[in-house]
Amino acid sequence: MRLRLVVASCIVLVLSVALLPFAPRARAATTDKIDPALTTLMNANPLSPLPVIVEMQPPLAPFAPLASAGRTNEALDLLRLNGTPAGGLSLINSAAGFANAAGIEAMSLVPTVAYIHYDATVGPRRGGTQTVTAAELAAVYPRVVKADQLWHNGTTGLGVTVAVLDSGVASDPDLTQPTNRILASVNFAGERLTSDPGGHGTNIAGIIAGNGRRSDGEFIGIAPQANIVDVRVLNNNGSGRISSLVRGIEWVVTHRSAYNIRVINLSFGAHSSGSYRTDPLAAAVEVAWRVGLVVVAAAGNSGPQRDSVVTPGTDPYVITVGATDDAGTLSTADDTLVWFSSWGSADSNAKPDLVAPGRRIVSLRVPGSTLDVLFPDRVVTAQNGATYFRLSGTSMATAVASGAAALLLQRRPDLAPDQVKAALVGSTQPFGGSATLPDPIAAGSGLLDVNAAAAATTSRSSGGTLGPLAPVDVSLAAANRGLRPADGFARSLYAMLYGTPLRWKNLSLDGILWGSLTWDSVNWDSVAWDNFDWDSVGWDSVGWDSVGWDSVGWDSVGWDSVGWDSVGWDSVGWDAFSFD
Repeated sequence: MRLRLVVASCIVLVLSVALLPFAPRARAATTDKIDPALTTLMNANPLSPLPVIVEMQPPLAPFAPLASAGRTNEALDLLRLNGTPAGGLSLINSAAGFANAAGIEAMSLVPTVAYIHYDATVGPRRGGTQTVTAAELAAVYPRVVKADQLWHNGTTGLGVTVAVLDSGVASDPDLTQPTNRILASVNFAGERLTSDPGGHGTNIAGIIAGNGRRSDGEFIGIAPQANIVDVRVLNNNGSGRISSLVRGIEWVVTHRSAYNIRVINLSFGAHSSGSYRTDPLAAAVEVAWRVGLVVVAAAGNSGPQRDSVVTPGTDPYVITVGATDDAGTLSTADDTLVWFSSWGSADSNAKPDLVAPGRRIVSLRVPGSTLDVLFPDRVVTAQNGATYFRLSGTSMATAVASGAAALLLQRRPDLAPDQVKAALVGSTQPFGGSATLPDPIAAGSGLLDVNAAAAATTSRSSGGTLGPLAPVDVSLAAANRGLRPADGFARSLYAMLYGTPLRWKNLSLDGILWGSLTWDSVNWDSVAWDNFDWDSVGWDSVGWDSVGWDSVGWDSVGWDSVGWDSVGWDSVGWDAFSFD
């Protein structure tokens, strides 16, 4: 049975206006269909090719098979006529490529084009500089969040797979011995001569799932038996584009069942000055969330000013993580919110959702990688002589939270993403620096406590021991209730939910008789999306696997050979980690 959603668009100009019980809203001017950041670049460099994502309106009923792929191919055709196509992004009815100002303006005039986004740079964000002494290099973070207490009960992330979207993951013994837990590797970020030329993704994977093989157990990640899928979306210098990230998410959504992928780790972000509602990255992570993937995203390293959280961490659905400094001690009494940890968003969403250790985190090293060459002082030597690498940032805190999610999902594989979020956010612990926060929302609900979260998802018998898989407390379904998804999410699922019952929050909003509307008479715009009761959709019954999001390939040039460097990157790179 198909569900009900509300979606997409203004393209209802095909519908008879006579059917509308209220006056139709005027079609937005073409300038309203172009990202303001893109408009600025068009005015500054009208002849230069600019990286864009062309998002299409949803297809019209009756729907052909793989309707989203059809819209994506239309976007590719528009880019062929008006610029240079790079590849399709079927997950959000879009295509990526390049066009100059004239080409962008021409595409904006096409009625089936919903929005043209700037394909912005994503990557770890820049911070400031502080120093650390050797005496402080204690890898205590698994014990600070109480992961070790779950290990003693046999909960180590076994069988759960985390997709690490990053600079790549190298075959480190801590991930490949005694068995290889890197299940797959794919690349959406240009030429890759080595598995992780940047070094960041491997460090993140070690925080999530390193088993301490090389260090004789001295440095262990949060879920030491979890599996990893390596989805490379950042280049050697730690930069990527939104389109490469969307493509990576699309691959994970398509292959989630084959590898039992339950968690997506996004330890980076792009600057976001506008609402998540018009953000293509927000739309992509929301699709991933709805198909059953827990998405964990970094808050960013642009603190301490407010409204500095980066996308996709600005999206209200995902688990957004800020960073604390554990001071190298097991006690949380001396823990503080790290000064660079971002908080707040343009939509006034309370972000981050929680915080986790993110300062001086020791994890895997990739000798000769970009990070290794830039920061030789970050090399940490274990007692047995094995070398590791120390980094700081909300990127590291995000990996801690992803490992925690893997632990919960091993113990309770039946948990939905909303329940995982409710358990983690609702079971946090206080920490010493809470009283000095710049704002009560800066640390979210508090410091991660995965042992308490696991207890919240498991019934207890009269004897006080953890019981079997009893029904999950209904309170765990409370996360993300009453939220309004991104516009691109609504448009991308329009065909799947068309014809299902329409349920509205306010039956008289704006003087409209919402109860009398049908799918073919409602004007699907921002007002309708705001008023639609998204919580009424039975997401579990959507036929996700019939969509074929991964069916549109990249244009005649392969993704690995796309000349991203020809348009230049933003000033984002590995110097983001100079605040260690």
